[in-house]
Formats: sequence, structure tokens, C-alpha cells
Amino acid sequence: MSKKGGNNQKKKISKKMTLAIRIVKSKKTGCYTFENKMIYSDERINIFFKKSNEL
Repeated sequence: MSKKGGNNQKKKISKKMTLAIRIVKSKKTGCYTFENKMIYSDERINIFFKKSNEL
């Protein structure tokens, strides 16, 4: 039995991911907490770090 086609393997598409971490002050308790998120775009990083008042 012969196989059709030579290279039918799936190619991996890798994206550069950045772990963004910011410190957020809780409105209820006043304590500081960390908020982290995996982001793959520079534009989304800027949006992530904008203050909630500016949005």
C-alpha cells in the first residue's frame, strides 16, 4: 500500500504571546490584586494597560 502525497502533516502556526501583569486596587476592599492575561498583539497590550476610567 502506498501513501498519497508526501508531506500532509499539519503545520504549526506560532504566535508570539506576552504575559501582561498589572496591579489593580479593589473598589470594595481597597486591597491591591494582580490581574494577568496572555496577549498576542501589541495593540491589545495598550488596551489592557489603559485605566478603566479612560475607556
